[in-house]
Amino acid sequence: MTEDQERFNKTKRAAERGEVWGQINLGLAYYYGRGVAEDFSAAAHWFGLAALQEDADAQFYLAFMYASGQGVARHHQEAVKWFRHAAEQGHAEAQFHLAYLYLHGLGAAKDELDAIKWFRRSAEQGFVESQYQLAQLSRDRNESLRWLQEAARRGHPEASYRLGDLFLNGNSGVVKNAAEALVWFQQAATAGHAQAQLQLGLLHATGCGTPRSGTQAARWLTSAAEQGNTEAAYHLGVMYLTGDGVAEEAVLALRWLQKATQAGHAQAQYELGRLYAEGHKVPKDEREAFKWYRFAAEQSLAPAQYEMGLCLLEGRGVSADPVAALRALHQAALQGIASAQYHMGRLYHQGLGVVQDFGEARTWYRKAASADHRDAQHALGLLFARGEGCAVDATQAVIWLHKAATAGHSDAQYELAMLLLGHVASASDEKDAVRWLRSAADHDHAAAQYRLGLMHLTGRGVVHSTEECQRWMERSAAQGELRAQEFLLLVRKEAWFGSS
Repeated sequence: MTEDQERFNKTKRAAERGEVWGQINLGLAYYYGRGVAEDFSAAAHWFGLAALQEDADAQFYLAFMYASGQGVARHHQEAVKWFRHAAEQGHAEAQFHLAYLYLHGLGAAKDELDAIKWFRRSAEQGFVESQYQLAQLSRDRNESLRWLQEAARRGHPEASYRLGDLFLNGNSGVVKNAAEALVWFQQAATAGHAQAQLQLGLLHATGCGTPRSGTQAARWLTSAAEQGNTEAAYHLGVMYLTGDGVAEEAVLALRWLQKATQAGHAQAQYELGRLYAEGHKVPKDEREAFKWYRFAAEQSLAPAQYEMGLCLLEGRGVSADPVAALRALHQAALQGIASAQYHMGRLYHQGLGVVQDFGEARTWYRKAASADHRDAQHALGLLFARGEGCAVDATQAVIWLHKAATAGHSDAQYELAMLLLGHVASASDEKDAVRWLRSAADHDHAAAQYRLGLMHLTGRGVVHSTEECQRWMERSAAQGELRAQEFLLLVRKEAWFGSS
């Protein structure tokens, strides 16, 4: 006979004599399969006998078996009864489970105050799960923080993560401290907490609270991603895609981005769509790009809605459909994407996919223009200059064209110059017009080059110079400006510059 068998037989004899220690230990033997085959029914029988003799551990085990349906039919009322017997004897884990049942209304009426009472009794005995629950339930911010800190100090992974999050963001009376956040994220991450691993990876990637380290960032992001954390998979993919802190590796980048996209991560889907659209790291495939943009757009990701709208507008990877394009662009525009607002203005301006409406066009152009979108500022300026859907308003036209021109928009620079030349009120206006015309011409704006050439021919606002006239006309003509080409043909025919 082995030592385990001998011990089991001794325990069984004691149990059959009614000795509590024998009954509880025999129940444990059957429960865990120690020295005998695992048998939950037998375990429940012996726990029940010991429980009747007020053994708190036996009462706890019996209650647990009723709560989980092990060896007995699941019966939450019986579970509450036996957990309470053990809890009243100071059994910390029974107090925790009793509190849990009260909190969720299982086997007894739902009673949060009673739940908090039992969690507190258990927490005061050092039971870490109760400390964490009390931190979540306490309406007193100081008490909540105290129990969260206590649970974290005892190594509770979720408590450690949440304490780290408080320090990272400076919430609930905690002073923002990235270095302290790092300590708690590290503790939770080491215990396998995926969200903490993600945060730890991001802190190392950005150098927040710690020296920047791509190696450490990749290590922790990989740990989280391998546990199925899609946000970590996305960030890991971007790191390998851009070579930010790690060696650029297309295979790893695509592997992690695809894992995130398959799990429905909208930003990863958008990123994959962008790669296919540009042919970066993958063969260019506009149909594939549109597919991923659509998946992300269906999750209300504004940049994806915008790109999807452009694809539908321009027929990239999908048949052109101005009406569907309008819907997608409208969704992005409502989320504040300035480029989408500009294209909404264009569609109403041109009557594409919608009845032409200059008022709506002006509304959308203004939204985008107010967000410093240069094309929208240019378009809005032209609406006022031409009086489309409103009275001609040279003042508003100059304001918006000037904004776009200052931002380097060569068409706006040219239109502003022409507007100023047409409404010269002072030498200063003409000087500004020439400055904007020259700026546009220097940026290879063909019409500006032609106009500047004419001004040098007549000497209006600039020095009269046939050489400068010819130089600007030739640059303009080389870009296909027909007026410049015709001018040069006439010049050669009449030999106007022959004596220059």
